[in-house]
Amino acid sequence: MSFFNEKNFDFVMATAVLLVLAIPVGIANIYLGYFIGEGPCTLCWWERIGMVVVGVAGILILRYGLKARYIAAVLFGAAYGIFMTLRQASFSLYRDVGMGFGGDIFGAHTYTWGILVYWVVVVAMGLMMLFAKDKVVSGDIARSDTRIKPLNAYSKFVIALSLFVILSNAVQALISAGIPPYSGKGDPERISLNNTWTSGVWKRFEQPFSFVGANVVEDPFIAGEPKDISVKFNSDPSAGAFTDVKPALSVKNSFPLPFETKGIFGKGVTSGLAYNAKNDTFGISNTEGGVYFTDANFKEIAHAIIDKPNGRNIKKAVASTFVGDMLVTTGFNKTTFAVKPAQNVDAYHEWRYFRESTGGLESAWKFDRPAILTIRAKKQYVLTLAKDPQSTYMYMITVPNERSKNLILIKVDSKDKMLSGETIVTSGLALKEKRDLKDYYVTAGDIVGGKFLAYSKNYNTLLVIDLADAKVVDAYAMPQIGDISGMAIKGGSIYALAHKDSKVNVVELNNPLAQ
Repeated sequence: MSFFNEKNFDFVMATAVLLVLAIPVGIANIYLGYFIGEGPCTLCWWERIGMVVVGVAGILILRYGLKARYIAAVLFGAAYGIFMTLRQASFSLYRDVGMGFGGDIFGAHTYTWGILVYWVVVVAMGLMMLFAKDKVVSGDIARSDTRIKPLNAYSKFVIALSLFVILSNAVQALISAGIPPYSGKGDPERISLNNTWTSGVWKRFEQPFSFVGANVVEDPFIAGEPKDISVKFNSDPSAGAFTDVKPALSVKNSFPLPFETKGIFGKGVTSGLAYNAKNDTFGISNTEGGVYFTDANFKEIAHAIIDKPNGRNIKKAVASTFVGDMLVTTGFNKTTFAVKPAQNVDAYHEWRYFRESTGGLESAWKFDRPAILTIRAKKQYVLTLAKDPQSTYMYMITVPNERSKNLILIKVDSKDKMLSGETIVTSGLALKEKRDLKDYYVTAGDIVGGKFLAYSKNYNTLLVIDLADAKVVDAYAMPQIGDISGMAIKGGSIYALAHKDSKVNVVELNNPLAQ
């Protein structure tokens, strides 16, 4: 006699219905709802619906046997429920410890329990199918007729309790959400007989439909890359937001970059520029992971190409800065990596991290590529990275896109590579009527004397931003030298990498802040 006979199978199935529908939905409905007064949000209702579908399918299996249509209903209900619980949990799982929506049960919020419940449903159904070798149990799957099974007392109790919970949920839904065209709410009030019904949810259908939602934005403009973007640029400094812009910086010198930078598979364009005052050298990056160290005359000393596909995705490497002798580079998605000179390089680590190297270089952070997690700037990319020589902090500035327009100064501690602050950049200068800084598009910059000299491609303007209060305290017109991808300050000069006519030039400009 098989242990998993029809009697034992029915006991397991009834217990599953009890654990999936009656107990969790009952606790949420009766205890949290009627006793605590916690109002279910729209996603909560959808998650409960998934549990009801799974539970009702289990009841039908108890009554009519293990038929394919009921198995499908269980799995479809579980798939629907997993999607909804993951969707709701994604709003809170990234938050700090102890945070969440609504009350918790045994230390976990209801949507977190939902993930576990639905996962267990899928696993349990798989195990039941695997061990359902009893002829009567397995025979129901292939039956074309309907077999009405007798119910034992335990099954009747579970079914009665489950139907009561379903009815109670229907009453609670009517009280809190109402009848069509009224609907549930994302942030509901407590359960009450006071009428708070709303039909505002239907206004969402007026918004443009998108498969990707708000978390996908257009890639930023990258100097030298032949890619069109929706943002249109104006090269006239006087067309910007400031009522007054100081005269253009003078060009001291200009010459072609003596070598061609390359990234993985020989691809990419020259992007970031950094200066190391300690040993009078420059660092240059390529969008596809190439990093180059040069002398004061931009003659190559060493280079390496990181193993870009293996590890955190850095998208395109767009900006670099020196932290000591370490050249830190960021992708436009705020994911960073670092390379530094070294005397004794471990052969395995060199092979593991680099696709190509001239030698004498190593990954400063081994296999780590720290991602800078932001809050205000979450939906924006960056094209800049600069280290403040007077502190341990590095700074980035966001570029606007179709979903978020703010110019945000991001502060990162170079010691732990974590976010230390975010501030929306404001203007300390007079602005034209009904104008702001939201359309300035910063593609390069460097820091000196507590000021971030940030170049905006839109309006071809050099912004001087005070790091202490994130205010623009000066603005200079820039000469027409091409698309600037990187800037580095060396004494009385600003060195810029300018892309023009498919060539990269090093342009030396007068530093307006030089003493």
